[in-house]
Amino acid sequence: MMFIAALLLTMAAPVFDLDPGAMDAYLHDLQARESDFGKRLIVVARDSLGTPYADGPLGEGPDAPYDKDPLMDLKRVDCVTFIEQSIALAASHSYQEAYDSLQKIRYKDGVIAFDHRNHFMEADWVVNNRFCRDVSSKLKTATVDATRTIGRKKLFETCKAPELGANIHDQVLTITYVPGAEARKAAKRLPNPALILLIGKTDWLFVLHCALFVREADGRPMLYQASSTEGKVVATEFAAPFEKSNRYLGFTAYAIGKPF
Repeated sequence: MMFIAALLLTMAAPVFDLDPGAMDAYLHDLQARESDFGKRLIVVARDSLGTPYADGPLGEGPDAPYDKDPLMDLKRVDCVTFIEQSIALAASHSYQEAYDSLQKIRYKDGVIAFDHRNHFMEADWVVNNRFCRDVSSKLKTATVDATRTIGRKKLFETCKAPELGANIHDQVLTITYVPGAEARKAAKRLPNPALILLIGKTDWLFVLHCALFVREADGRPMLYQASSTEGKVVATEFAAPFEKSNRYLGFTAYAIGKPF
């Protein structure tokens, strides 16, 4: 009875308030009651609402030469780490398993090093995380092809690690994206859940923001995202970022499979 009571208390707490022991109970219960990975991911996203926002909260640990932030921190997220940690949690049975899974998601070949991190969402992250499948051209909407040069040297210079970019070449990349004006139409055919990468106007990269698409039980298309403006993880209407701002040109969309 004491264990059941403790578990119920755990379920009532948001994800960012759970310590590793409580997270073990949370994930054990989630795996037991929901066999579908996508549905577990939606539960984790909802249970993460309100998580405080922090820019770049994760790094390679206190002994790392370039980024000494922790390898996992559920108490604060940015848009990318919210996606990564939500997927890791939904795929795992325990805090330790989620921690280990997170490193495979964040780093190419699971090698924990700044220059192995999946820095660019379009050029690195979705390429190295093959459990995500591009569905941008399958939503029966208009699409746009765009080509840019991914500024890998500029990234390492900006991060004060120019030596890491000394022998690396910038990458020309072409993507197909859905224009923002097509967001409401596209939402009707998006997988539930889906990874959404919001395309900006910056020359040396494509993605300015990322979020999880969730279709609610009442049919509403929503974006679950770590918002710097709101200062926390929030759920907003899917088309809102494109209709209320000219910051984004459109988006690419990915079905999310079970990662491991």
